Amino acid sequence: MSQKDCDPHTNLHRLAGFAARERNNFNAVRLAAAISVVVSHAFVVIRGHGALEPLQAFTGWSLGAHAVHVFFVLSGFMIAASWERASSWFDFSVARALRIMPALICVNILIVLIAGLLITSAEPTTFWSSENIGAFLLRATLLFSVGVTLDGVFTENPMGSSVNIPIWTIRFEVICYLTIMAFMTVVAALRLRGLTRLAAVAPVLAVSGLIVSLAGHPDQFSFAAQLARFVFAFYLGVACWIARHYIPVRAPLALFFTALAAAAAWSEWPLRYPVMIIAAGYLSFWVGSVQMGRLQRWTTRTDLSYGVYITGFFIQQWLVYAWPAMSVWQNALIGTAIALAVAWLSWTYVEKPTLGLRHMLKVKHEPAPETGLQPAE
Repeated sequence: MSQKDCDPHTNLHRLAGFAARERNNFNAVRLAAAISVVVSHAFVVIRGHGALEPLQAFTGWSLGAHAVHVFFVLSGFMIAASWERASSWFDFSVARALRIMPALICVNILIVLIAGLLITSAEPTTFWSSENIGAFLLRATLLFSVGVTLDGVFTENPMGSSVNIPIWTIRFEVICYLTIMAFMTVVAALRLRGLTRLAAVAPVLAVSGLIVSLAGHPDQFSFAAQLARFVFAFYLGVACWIARHYIPVRAPLALFFTALAAAAAWSEWPLRYPVMIIAAGYLSFWVGSVQMGRLQRWTTRTDLSYGVYITGFFIQQWLVYAWPAMSVWQNALIGTAIALAVAWLSWTYVEKPTLGLRHMLKVKHEPAPETGLQPAE
């Protein structure tokens, strides 16, 4: 981080003034986003496919979908900073892999064990077959497939037998990581500095924003439209990092973007979906700039957002399996509480220790948060 970033007088009320970990609440914002995904999914977990989630009827995207936009904007912002500090492609790639893969592998193995021992209605020889387990681990860990299933698991649940739906967004996060390496390499080769780098980001935002605008209703988004949606959010964060010394972070502007998002949601304006992503991004930066005392200090040291994100849906499905008569809000509240506990275990015994392996691999230490993923919907 540059000396200019660290000067509180230069960056008073600017985004750069909140870029350092100790000066922002970005981990708390991401945790709130992860919990929002759990709350949003409770509606479909209890009521089944086709049930409307919060905000979906009004904005076209559910509460969980907007939360994912927050993840991707913050991710773009933090990853752009991370790339500038990384000493090589290898360092950057290892740091990203250590942030995503260890916890995901452990969670998927734990899901297999719990499902096989406590949930499945399939015969043991069928469930524990290499075909069933192997296909699940491949699709859930390496392909980040949507709707991954295990034989005989959750077959009577209203949502069907899906085991861990939210992981499908991780594939787009990985794609964004790959593109940012290529993007920053080109920027370095062209010797672009300061705001001139925005000229390189602008075409990415323009093309992806146009695709999202012309893609129709989010329920009908193709793979290309989904990719454009996440690329737009991610590179919006990258652009904000580049322009961080010039972006004011103030409550009146937060209110303005909230009103703008509401107006866009009401309208038939083609750009309404990119506008809502921009608004979600600005609001996440503003909330992240608010000092939150003990919560801020705790979330700075303990990042539970990823753990909540990758465990919440399975926990919610398991709750419905065990208690079919539970309500939406019972599922949301109990599911969130259990997911937070499991996420703490994941952070304490898996994520934090494996992040320390960067030093053993001679990966440059990165004082800022690692990623904004965590994805959600």
